[in-house]
Amino acid sequence: MADFRKPEHMTSAYGAEDLVPKNDPVIRFRGALDHAEAEVILTQAILQKERDLQEGKPSAYTEELISHLQELLCTLRKIMTCEYSGEELKLDRLFGLTLDELQERSHNAKSYYGVATMTRPDFTYGETYARLNLIRTELRLVEAAAVELFCGEGASDGSTAEPARPDLLHVLNRLSSGVHCLMCRYLSDTLVKEM
Repeated sequence: MADFRKPEHMTSAYGAEDLVPKNDPVIRFRGALDHAEAEVILTQAILQKERDLQEGKPSAYTEELISHLQELLCTLRKIMTCEYSGEELKLDRLFGLTLDELQERSHNAKSYYGVATMTRPDFTYGETYARLNLIRTELRLVEAAAVELFCGEGASDGSTAEPARPDLLHVLNRLSSGVHCLMCRYLSDTLVKEM
């Protein structure tokens, strides 16, 4: 067996001997996905602890939110798998809505949730809202890393005309909208509706 040692600044992209620098667009994309997953898991753990402190009487939305975050986590993991394998990502629904419905609700939050569209985050909305906002911003960073990887210099053919992975880019574009919907629903359910 050959003695294979990789330089410290390199890592495997698609196999043990397929090395790229650790700042390669594919590694940055995977790192952003990994970080977003970590934020989702941490938020679930916080919600679980909050639920346990409520002595078995959590709000219905807390249970629903934990479930929605699990669905988001599974979606992020599918994205990671599909990017690595080259398999097409097929996702039609998230949080019980189509991807287009999520975008529509995110852009028209007042109509759907009674919350002013693009309500600026504030610490007074509480820890859960702040954590959801953090996840939303992480998802925007994942999307930016994906655009860098699949469009322009990071794309396999170097072209900017057609992205290498439109399936992944479409879903990633809708994920932050989906979490924005969760944020608006949270405000609608837990705070005074007059904003």
